[in-house]
Amino acid sequence: MSESAFELVRRHKSRETTATETVRETLDRLEELYARIGAVAAIDRERSLVEAAQADRRLRAGRGRILEGVPVTVKDWIDVAGWPVTGATSTLSGSPGRRPAADATAVARLRAAGAIVVAISAAMADNRLYGVTRNPAAPDRAPGGSSTGTAALVAAGAVPLGLGSDSGGSIRLPAAWCGIAGLKPTFGRVPLTGHFPRCGALEDGRTVIGPLTGGVRDLITALAVIAGPDGLDAGVAPVPLGDPAAVNLRGLRVGTIAVPGRVVGEGAQDALTAAPGPVAAAVGALVEAGAVVVEEPVADLREEALELTRRHWGRAALSGAEHVQVLWDWDRFRRRVLAATAHLDLLVIPAAPTPPPPWRESEESDYIWTLPWSLTGAPAVVVPAGTQAGRAGAVQIVARPWEDHVALAAALCVEAATLAASRKP
Repeated sequence: MSESAFELVRRHKSRETTATETVRETLDRLEELYARIGAVAAIDRERSLVEAAQADRRLRAGRGRILEGVPVTVKDWIDVAGWPVTGATSTLSGSPGRRPAADATAVARLRAAGAIVVAISAAMADNRLYGVTRNPAAPDRAPGGSSTGTAALVAAGAVPLGLGSDSGGSIRLPAAWCGIAGLKPTFGRVPLTGHFPRCGALEDGRTVIGPLTGGVRDLITALAVIAGPDGLDAGVAPVPLGDPAAVNLRGLRVGTIAVPGRVVGEGAQDALTAAPGPVAAAVGALVEAGAVVVEEPVADLREEALELTRRHWGRAALSGAEHVQVLWDWDRFRRRVLAATAHLDLLVIPAAPTPPPPWRESEESDYIWTLPWSLTGAPAVVVPAGTQAGRAGAVQIVARPWEDHVALAAALCVEAATLAASRKP
């Protein structure tokens, strides 16, 4: 894991290092990693180093900003002005030669906070234009998709922060399989302006732009920078962003989900290691902090969410009446699930059904735990926790819509417990 964005900014402001040194080292690291794990779609050394020099001038003048000099990568579906952003016309191909004239809103906000784009990161594990991306922790294993390159570069320690997008788990699955933190914000929290292919509330209602980072603290910083209306994406609501530091975990009500034969998280043990599975480890950390587990589990939503998502994916072939029916069924699902979980502050569930499998592109069944919360629009954080089939695991922490700060506060708690457990002899 690289230094956190917070630590990098501290070192830049204290003159322990310069933004130029940080960016130059990052660019060298990206070129080295490309030969080993791919993940990089484009680099522009000259442009990034010019921006680093500008950051150093601001730092010397005492005008350093919250992300001053922090190198970031951006998924190849999110516009960066002047950079090659091909997007996707299918799962494996994009629009070669495309160079957008303007930054996506989320990118513009990161840059306005001092961040420096050092790379466009490849989307999907197997991309026709940019080749294969591998999991840096285990190159023979799948990295997850579709924010694949961003997750891989963060996990490899190249950058502390990257932007991805998530329609059904495309931030959360690669975060889980690459062993980092990822946030799917509440739908309507972050503008989609500049996402390519274009999407919005009336067209989709699931897709969000969000951060992937080495740790939860940087998720919090990034969300505070990129959230809020931009006057262009009409689907973004002016709902104030809460402060995770103000959340008291004591007394928060934590739920789990019932699956056939058992309740996820109920004393679950990893048979290969006798260590708590991801959900049990996370729930245990929250209970230790004073949270309360609600005994009655939430009904299993996975198959219904998958069926609705399949119908949504196939909407181009539907008649008008069939399309209306999909939207009606989706809205009914969302209202029913939000009502069924309204008594909970948090829902703690797996991030993925398995640890990363042998290398392959992601399949629809890999997203079975993430799809429901894309359909409801609820915020969800993925963070490493426990073990799963003998490998490091990850957990998904879901909060009520617009309570991103509650999910992030819980993720901080789980992250701290996971780090403490890793240090035990």
